[in-house]
Amino acid sequence: MGLKIKGNDDRVRGALTAVLLLGRDRLRRGETNDLVQAALAEYRADPEGYKTARRAWPDVRELGPLTKPTAVAHYQTLLAAADRLAAKLAGSKIVFNSLLELDNYLVASLGRVTPQ
Repeated sequence: MGLKIKGNDDRVRGALTAVLLLGRDRLRRGETNDLVQAALAEYRADPEGYKTARRAWPDVRELGPLTKPTAVAHYQTLLAAADRLAAKLAGSKIVFNSLLELDNYLVASLGRVTPQ
């Protein structure tokens, strides 16, 4: 029997937080290509390393690590899109059957987010 990951599951919130934190770190380094997909791949490849690094990073809403205005704009847009998606998923009856399915949904939903 496969996983049943509901939209309000901690694994969904954890993946969204990882996308934001790892995405912010990638934006800080100037890496904008496939931001969401790359952040999720990094998170899934080394979840323990992510947890260790996360303790040293500022809160997910902090913009301090970003110095370039385009990176700040991109992150603010990504943050707003992630908030909308989290609210949508929390109130929905969507169920993911695997972490891969969840990741693909997040990439499809957030992968095209660009600064306005």
